[in-house]
Amino acid sequence: MTDLVIDACRWHVEAESLLHKQHALDHFCDKYLVLLDFLRANDLLQEPRLGQAVDNWLSFDFRQSHLTDEGYTLVKLCHSKWSPAYGQAHAQRHLIPWKRGLASLRSGA
Repeated sequence: MTDLVIDACRWHVEAESLLHKQHALDHFCDKYLVLLDFLRANDLLQEPRLGQAVDNWLSFDFRQSHLTDEGYTLVKLCHSKWSPAYGQAHAQRHLIPWKRGLASLRSGA
């Protein structure tokens, strides 16, 4: 079975011009720290420490194997629509669809 790469920091950084690469890297780190904290708090990560001590974010891949089955179901539901704007990475506001999606999954709706 293949370990699906859901997202990779390098995809975002390499897509930017040289002038914006650092900003893209910082933004990716900031938004994923918030998302991983949410996933961790809701027991959706296979390894609860994921994202807490990343030495090289540029090589960070977010993979299916990082998630519980419920976590992967939530990612399939929310990730493609998740796009926090630059400058809003630390905000919890962009997690509202994730919170609603999780509530819906857990209620069986």
